[in-house]
Amino acid sequence: MTPRASLAALAAVFFLSWTVPAGAQSSDDSFAQALSAGADAASAGAASQRRAVAKEAIPELLAARVSPDFSFTPGHLCTPSDPNFDGYRYPEHIAHCRRNVTERMKEIVAAHYGVPKSDWGNYEFDHLIPLAVGGDSSIDNLWPQPHGNPDGSQGKDRLEDQLYHEMAAGSITQAAAVQQIYGWFQNPAISASGGALAAR
Repeated sequence: MTPRASLAALAAVFFLSWTVPAGAQSSDDSFAQALSAGADAASAGAASQRRAVAKEAIPELLAARVSPDFSFTPGHLCTPSDPNFDGYRYPEHIAHCRRNVTERMKEIVAAHYGVPKSDWGNYEFDHLIPLAVGGDSSIDNLWPQPHGNPDGSQGKDRLEDQLYHEMAAGSITQAAAVQQIYGWFQNPAISASGGALAAR
């Protein structure tokens, strides 16, 4: 299974069952099992997860019901072979990539999601798996996320910041952090520790 199919499978698992395989946060092997567990479900569920972005919609309202098209944006992790790789981070020693999102990449992603350039200001070109969690800047990891709080880009940014601090402290693994990112789309109030994020 390719990395793209594996991450799409993981996303499908969260949306269809919101369960985490036993031990999925404890090792690379179990992380790989978690990524591949929902392969069949991914292809069946991808279409139902996509939400067309209406030009006239109010972003704050739209954000609550928009999720990535996981068949196009499955998420992708940084590797040492990535041209944007800039070193290893955290006690877990995960590969980290610098941000490198070109105008052409935005155009490709926006075209897929039906977002005209005149509406780009209402969206964040979001790294599905954040750079701080070990994501990369490939097309597979980018999507136009509507602004909004708590269900849009501002809400996800808060979770990303929390995960960054927990990974830096060594209190959460990359596997667990990735699972929390996918889980956020099922429940935008979720935090890395499993509770609700406090209002700020």
